[in-house]
Amino acid sequence: MRLKYDFADKKELDLIHEYSMKMMEENGIIFACDEILEMFRTHGFRTDGQIVYMTEKDVREALKSCPATFEWYGRKSHLTVGGGKTICAPSYGPIYLLEDGYYHKIDRKRYTDFAKLNASSKVLDVSNPNMLDFSFIPEPYSTNWAMATVLMMDEKPAIGMVDGKKSAADSIKMTQDFYGIYDKPVVNSLISVASPCHYSTAMCEALIEYAKAGQAVFVTPSSMSGMTVPGSIASLLLSNNVETLSGIVAAQMVNPGAPVMYGIQSHGCDLRFGTPSIGSAEQVLIFSAAKAMGSYYNLPVRTGGSSCDAKQVDMQAGIESYATMYATIQSGADLMVHSCGSLESDSSVSFDKFIYDEEILQMVQRVNRGFEVSEETLLYDCFLEAGPGGQFLTLSDDNMEDSLCCYREDYLITRIANHVSHGTWEEHGRKMITDVTKEMWMKRLEDYQMPEITSEQKEVLAKYVPMELLFTEEDR
Repeated sequence: MRLKYDFADKKELDLIHEYSMKMMEENGIIFACDEILEMFRTHGFRTDGQIVYMTEKDVREALKSCPATFEWYGRKSHLTVGGGKTICAPSYGPIYLLEDGYYHKIDRKRYTDFAKLNASSKVLDVSNPNMLDFSFIPEPYSTNWAMATVLMMDEKPAIGMVDGKKSAADSIKMTQDFYGIYDKPVVNSLISVASPCHYSTAMCEALIEYAKAGQAVFVTPSSMSGMTVPGSIASLLLSNNVETLSGIVAAQMVNPGAPVMYGIQSHGCDLRFGTPSIGSAEQVLIFSAAKAMGSYYNLPVRTGGSSCDAKQVDMQAGIESYATMYATIQSGADLMVHSCGSLESDSSVSFDKFIYDEEILQMVQRVNRGFEVSEETLLYDCFLEAGPGGQFLTLSDDNMEDSLCCYREDYLITRIANHVSHGTWEEHGRKMITDVTKEMWMKRLEDYQMPEITSEQKEVLAKYVPMELLFTEEDR
């Protein structure tokens, strides 16, 4: 038995598509980049200054060359994007870290500690040099330092850097040379669109570099209802659909067949304060709709996360994060960014919430998996042996083994959630959730071991970042 999920009516999706095509042809999209504008003009697109107009035919032609699935390679493994599993990725861009109840700017130790948690996580599937925003590395080396550090510390497939042409090109070439893989996607990049309908110069340049190299992009607008788009969720989806499809058309224009993902990471908004409301009920609807829209075009989809507006690891954080993760995974989204640790509308993270989010994520995955009903799982022989009013702790060997085998399959054994009585809890020190999570993340950091890298791989990284910035005993 599994929960059935069918979010959107086709008539609703058809209507959004119809008005998206009108908006692309009549209103257009800004691409603030001379190089990509020249490419559009060369390919026969109508332009007016920085505005590009697209037709439904342009969209249909682009979609024909988009792969429905693709492989994403890391140092020792690869993932199938669009293969039915939600790939879980770390946070993206927080500038603060909550520790022991107080907020801190990101320093080198906090960055590398977070990289260690990401690398050692059993629920995160990819690595991300953008997991935290920082300013402690000199500007000429900062993005390359982050890329090199993550390649060095984490063997999982990587998200890439997108801070303009050089940053994107360096990120791609560094990863290809580090892995020794040149003919497959090794980096997947976030191409962010500003609503309404505006691609910055840096995003245009990054999109060109990734598409040209046959690397993947997840095109993602992030709107706020009533501020950067009109006030309805339907109008948010209309704008986001235009924004995402236009980037996908651009990527296929640069390189037909380049792997792309349909992304929406937009938010509700509390107009009383002019702030996003990422942990709202509406956020659940937006994440669910994102998957429905991407599936409408037969594209793999990025959305979701453990998103919340909470400022501490508290009840609000747990409720909102479970809701947004549940919507993402139950919808069948293919990539979930901000999977663990996010606080304060994704602008902050927490070691403690990271650890608890891992468990919440496992719980959501468990719910999504459902359970099997068969003659074997009904365990009828166990009932015959125990009889009416019996118990099932001392069954005969075969029946006990069958019962325990089914139990192990059906039940998730949690490490953090407390299932004992208050008396037992008090006897064991009255530990709060954050006491437990702190013990766990500190042990994870203590046990972390950096993967071995070859001298050739060190030489690759040294082309981009001075060695004295890369390798320190503190990082190890």
